[in-house]
Order: sequence, then C-alpha cells, then structure tokens
Amino acid sequence: MRTNIALFGGLGIFVFIVAFIYGFLTGFEELAGFPLLLLTGGLGFMLWFYLRITAKNTDEMDSDNSGGEIHQMTGNYGEFAPWSWWPLGLGLACALVVLGLAVDWWVFFLALIPGVFFLVGWVMEYNRKRYAH
Repeated sequence: MRTNIALFGGLGIFVFIVAFIYGFLTGFEELAGFPLLLLTGGLGFMLWFYLRITAKNTDEMDSDNSGGEIHQMTGNYGEFAPWSWWPLGLGLACALVVLGLAVDWWVFFLALIPGVFFLVGWVMEYNRKRYAH
C-alpha cells in the first residue's frame, strides 16, 4: 500500500505542475485542457488521501513486505462465476450507450434498457429464491 500511496501522491503533484505549465502556455484561455488536468490531479490526490487513511487503520499488507514472495499473497480474492454471460451482455449494452451518446439521444435511452437488464442480472446472478447464496 505504501507504493500506491507514493504513486498517487506523485501523480497528483506531477499533473498539477503540468496543468499550470499548460495553463500558462495557453494563457489560461483553453476551456478543456487546464480544468481537466486539474481534475485529474485532484483525482490523484483523492486516491492518495484515501489510501493514507486506509493504511492507518489496517495492518501491513503482503505487498508492503520488500522481502516477500509471491506465494505469500495467495488467498481468497472473491467468488467469481467462471461461465457467466452477463458481463458480455453488459459490455455490449455499454457500447450501445456510448454509441447513443455519439449518435442521438433515442439510441442512448433505448440502450439503457438492456444495460439495466444485464447489470441487474449480473448482480443477482447467485440470488435464487429467498436470497440464497
């Protein structure tokens, strides 16, 4: 976690420096680049802050051990459905949503219907009858 804290803190500082250099070179008149670079730097600092707060309340992670081996990081990473088709449908629906943003609003709203369907299907994949797991 220490590596991630340093990475996102450095990213925030770097992007803020680049943002002000970019703003100075464009005369702070460009309405997309400078504000978006500031938001990107803010995102880096937001992640830096979250990871610092989380590191104070958790034990040292396996990745923080510089002499650690890969096999020491083994464990349960979650339960995933190996043959689930829901993510594929959700990906296609998201592609249609983005296409709708590019083409017209009616395509966007029509694409939200399968998007919500596949999202709910993926979330509720393991729920059967009375919320069984």
